[in-house]
Amino acid sequence: MSASGGTPVPITNPDPNRGETTHRWPMFLPDGRHYLYLAANFAEQKRVNAIFVGALDSNEKRFVVEASANAAYATPGYLLFYRDNTLLAQRFDLKRFALTGDATTVQADVQFVPQVKRAVFAASDGSLLVAQGGSGVTLSQPIWFDRKGKELRVVGKPDVYGNVFLAPNGRSVAVDKTDIANQNTIDVWTYDLNGDTAIRLTFSSGLDMVPVWSPDSSRVVLTSNRQINQDLYVKNSDGTQEEKPVVHADIDVNPNDWSRDGKYILYTGGNDLWFVALQDLKRSLFLKAPSVIRNGQFSPDGKWVAYASNESGRWEVYATSFPDARFKRQVSTDGGEQPRWRSDGKELFYISSHEEMMAVPITTGATLESGVPVAMFQATPRQAIMNSDLFVYDVTRDGQRFLINTPVKQGETAPMSVILNWTAKLNK
Repeated sequence: MSASGGTPVPITNPDPNRGETTHRWPMFLPDGRHYLYLAANFAEQKRVNAIFVGALDSNEKRFVVEASANAAYATPGYLLFYRDNTLLAQRFDLKRFALTGDATTVQADVQFVPQVKRAVFAASDGSLLVAQGGSGVTLSQPIWFDRKGKELRVVGKPDVYGNVFLAPNGRSVAVDKTDIANQNTIDVWTYDLNGDTAIRLTFSSGLDMVPVWSPDSSRVVLTSNRQINQDLYVKNSDGTQEEKPVVHADIDVNPNDWSRDGKYILYTGGNDLWFVALQDLKRSLFLKAPSVIRNGQFSPDGKWVAYASNESGRWEVYATSFPDARFKRQVSTDGGEQPRWRSDGKELFYISSHEEMMAVPITTGATLESGVPVAMFQATPRQAIMNSDLFVYDVTRDGQRFLINTPVKQGETAPMSVILNWTAKLNK
């Protein structure tokens, strides 16, 4: 779209014949018309990662090089790209959009975030390069807080946790946890809240995430990319059964909630909100997103759904009727995400744009009425990394305690390297 505003126009489409599911990290080349981008997928098998050149005014698509992350062009004529844990540079012909000569190592130990396929570096004209070192791993830990923000106790040990879901029976919490040694692997774990014993539920080499409990706490539904896209699978919460697929789509899907009567699973597909009926696995579009929708949550009586949308230009919490979205009420007033219901449906919680834990009184009948949001305490939740980071906290059925995935302070900081005249050794 024009810098002065207008209607966004898509300029690339992932190629399913190559197994591509995402195009990201575009960077303009000097002519202002062509650009570099990464074409990739996050699949457990058949991963594809490559840098291409595209053009604003045509369907031109030229393969450049296999790479694990973003790339950048730097004068006087080099392509910088990341592969095999190393930042490489190679001569790049702007007329043919092709590499020449051999690739040379510029910097080892550059921070890489595999969940989004981003290497942390930047280059400017004039041989100036900046690169972040270290693993990029940020530890966190689920911590219990009361309504005043007083820390009560911790769950488990510091690790790389993602989503947090309390079992309806109050005995366990399900989380997804990243393998520190291999950040391309995320698995689902459950923790006993009384004894902190843990059970690993998934064992694939890909991304198994967002574990949502069934109402009787006997199963979880999760998303996994063991095929090309992220699909929904159901597994027994005691780990005794293999995962069973329930939703396979041509886009990534993430579970949001499981209705209290056990009949429906609410999930996001692309930017929209869907539900699947477990009796016949029939899928239905529930809310077509005006922009992006996430964090869908069934009310305890199953008649309403709370969700977050950025249709106003910032994230806000809304509520609508289910299964027909005929009614809409904005619940938050100053930004909000990640709604959670109290078990009697009379209160809704969410995180404000300032990371405050908020509470809103709710009255339901023929319509839904919401009261004035009240800030209970300032939270410090773990920051989202990928689009499957949906719920950083959960709340007990009585609404009195909050389990929040909270960053753990780390003594070491990753160094930032500023490299001057980095092209000098390339010309030797």
